[in-house]
Amino acid sequence: MKYKFLVEQNYKHYPVGLEDINKAQNDLDIVFPQELLDLYKNVGYGFIKGSRQNINRVMDPLSVRDFRLKQNDFEFFPDIEVYDDLEDELIFFEANESAMISIGLSSDKLGMIFYDEFKIADSLCEFLEKIVKDDIYYISLID
Repeated sequence: MKYKFLVEQNYKHYPVGLEDINKAQNDLDIVFPQELLDLYKNVGYGFIKGSRQNINRVMDPLSVRDFRLKQNDFEFFPDIEVYDDLEDELIFFEANESAMISIGLSSDKLGMIFYDEFKIADSLCEFLEKIVKDDIYYISLID
């Protein structure tokens, strides 16, 4: 399995049902990138152990939807409007309460991982492998 390293690293994960994936995609009128779908189907969503200041949460599909639609838990999320221009990216990872990570949706960005406007990984698998080793590695890429 592609994401076996997550399970071996005590990734606290929870299963994702196909109905949640389909509901989120239908509500957003978006098809999630294949790597994200593979992660949801084979491992699930959850938390990656890291530094004390980071949450490191792979968001479940309905939370991804809620973030994009600014509803439920994300209705009053601080500074959520800064993510409004991410039409060709999808927030899927909560690093901490003020840092969200996105995955590319458009053909020229498909599957690439971004922190703000900075590309921090070429793929979801690469990003997760790096996060497991150093959950703030991307900060050095943007300084």
